[in-house]
Parts: sequence; structure tokens; C-alpha cells
Amino acid sequence: MSGEFERIARLRDLFGPLPPPDLGIGDDCAVLHDPRPLVITVDSAVEGVHFDRRWLSPADIAARAVEAAVSDLAAMGAAPGELLLAWSLPRESPDDLVTALAHGVLRVTRRLGMRVAGGNLTASPVLSLTTTALGRAVGPSLRRDGARVGDLLAVTGHPGAAAVGLRALLSPRGDEPTFTDFVNRWRAPAARIAEGLALVGRAHAAIDLSDGLAQDASHLAAASGCALVLDADRLPWLPGQREAARALGFDPVELALHGGEDYELLASGPAGAFDAGWTIIGEVRAGDGVQLRRGGVTAPVEPGGWDHFTNGRGTRG
Repeated sequence: MSGEFERIARLRDLFGPLPPPDLGIGDDCAVLHDPRPLVITVDSAVEGVHFDRRWLSPADIAARAVEAAVSDLAAMGAAPGELLLAWSLPRESPDDLVTALAHGVLRVTRRLGMRVAGGNLTASPVLSLTTTALGRAVGPSLRRDGARVGDLLAVTGHPGAAAVGLRALLSPRGDEPTFTDFVNRWRAPAARIAEGLALVGRAHAAIDLSDGLAQDASHLAAASGCALVLDADRLPWLPGQREAARALGFDPVELALHGGEDYELLASGPAGAFDAGWTIIGEVRAGDGVQLRRGGVTAPVEPGGWDHFTNGRGTRG
């Protein structure tokens, strides 16, 4: 088993240098030259909280951690740039684990044209991956406080699909073909960078859906000082999503609202802001909080979703 500095050298070889005049792995700090405003986010993936190694390969764990961080750049309408990776590994971890994690990161950097600029390795009781993602603003940044009364609300993808997959894994039925598409949605989310970039200068506000549609919508509503009305009849579904949720004993609308870990985008704006990759699911009204229109009745929705300090211990779900 290699030591810390041998592993850093191996990662430097795998990720490669930054093009001059930038400096990356090998110095005390990365040095980046770019006149555009930086957009910066950090996110952590901790074993036993965000993932269970029974359900994910090391490459999938690392790719998922990076996609989750980069999803925040998508929500701000930023172009992805560099990554800083702070990895804490159990002391007995073999070299193969480090290599597999690196290949998971490379899967994402190659998809998005990103670069690894540096990071840190340390020993830890559990596997923990902290990712700092740097992007560049391409215009006015999308924010949470820009929603306006009269805006439409739209989402990408299929909120709740990842939650169906996680609950299948938590049950004895995770290997059944019925749930394959949903398990894959949980295992391998993809940050909606192109969709976020397309909103710049067109939409008024956006947020990524990491903690559940209702929870994240409540953040947007609070920041904008308005009410968000979601229409249950307009929620987008993957083929078989509602049936799969019910087969596991869950209401599909509840999973769409409170499931989390979709890493889709929720945005508000005029109708012309959204192309065919979006589904209109509601509107912005005067008031506060989040409301759900279902079966002809509109009622407040509790945020629900994930909270690291009130949801207890164990893998989120």
C-alpha cells in the first residue's frame, strides 16, 4: 500500500497538469488566470450518510460526488471549470481504491471539460469525498431571489425518480429489472450544465434539486418573497415511475416532492425561458411558502426533504 505522497503523485499523473500559465497539482496552491467572475461551491459525500458501498462502485461514488457539486454551478448558470478534491480514506484503503475514485472523477471531467486543480488526502474512519467546484459566470448569475409573481415554474428531468431507486435499494427489491432505470438515476446523476447555461439572461431564478422538490422550492420561495404553486397533475414521470413507487409502498407525488438527490433544476421565468428540455409544473404567486394543487385542491406543502441534522443517522432516504 502506497503512502500519501506516492498517491498524490499517482493522482497528478492521472489528472494531468493545467495548461500554462495556470498551476495545478504539485504546488501549495493552484493558480488560475481568468478574467471572468468565479462561481464557487463545495459539497461533501460521506459514507453512511450519502452512500453505501454495497450499492456503488468506487468510481460511481466519486463521479456522483462531483456531479452533485457541479449541479450547484448548473443552478447558477455557470460554465464548469476546475475541481479541488479533498478525500478522506480509511487507513487500510488499498491503492486500487484511490485509482478507481480518480477514474470516477475523470468520467465527469471528460464529460464536462473540467480540470482537477488540486486537493488533499487524509486518513479517516470512513470514506468521505469533499469536492470544491469552480465555474465561470457567462452572464448575470441565476439566483434564488429573482422569482417574480406571474413567473412559470419549470423543472428538468423527472423529480422523484432517484428516490424510487434508493428506496428499491433499501428494500429487498433493488435488483429487480422493474427498478433498474430508477436505481441508475440514483447511482449516476448528471449535472444539468447545458440547461443552466441556456437559462442565463432568460430565467429569473433557479435552484438545483438535491434535498427534494418541496424543500428546495421553499428555499427559492423564501429568498424571493413569494409563493410557489406546484401542480401535481403536471409533474413529469419516467415510464413506469408511478407504478414503481406504488409497488414499493410509496405515493409517487410524495417521492417527487420529498425524495431528493435528483440533481435536476427548478427555475422560474417567462414561458420563453424554457425549451423542450423543461416541464412547466406551476407558477409564482403573491404570498409565501410552497403550495400543491392536487385534485382541484390547493394546500400548503411542508418542505420535508432531507436535513442532515434532523433526519437521523444512516444513508439518506
